[in-house]
Order: sequence, then structure tokens, then C-alpha cells
Amino acid sequence: MSGKTFDDTALEFMKIYFTCNPEKLPKEADKAFIEMQKIFSSYKEKLIEKGIKKNTDFFS
Repeated sequence: MSGKTFDDTALEFMKIYFTCNPEKLPKEADKAFIEMQKIFSSYKEKLIEKGIKKNTDFFS
């Protein structure tokens, strides 16, 4: 089992996203922070949903 949490995994996805799409990151620090929070939350939510579905399917 991996020692990575949903937070760690979502952070890695966010880093990859902004590395591949630097134009999507605003130049202003405050706006960039808000955009990163939105992307991070989105990835984390998707990972949790996917994890719960796999867990439910496994134990069904």
C-alpha cells in the first residue's frame, strides 16, 4: 500500500497540470493562489470519489 494521501496525490496532479499549462496560472499571487486551491480541491474530490467507488465495488 502506498503511503501517499489524497492530499499528496492531488498536489502532484496540480503540479503536473500547472507545469503543462503555465498560461493558466495567473501572474498575481493572490489570484494564482485561489486558482491553485480550486484545482487542488477538484483533483482531491475526484480522487476521493474514485477511491470510495473502488472500495464500494471491492466490498460489494
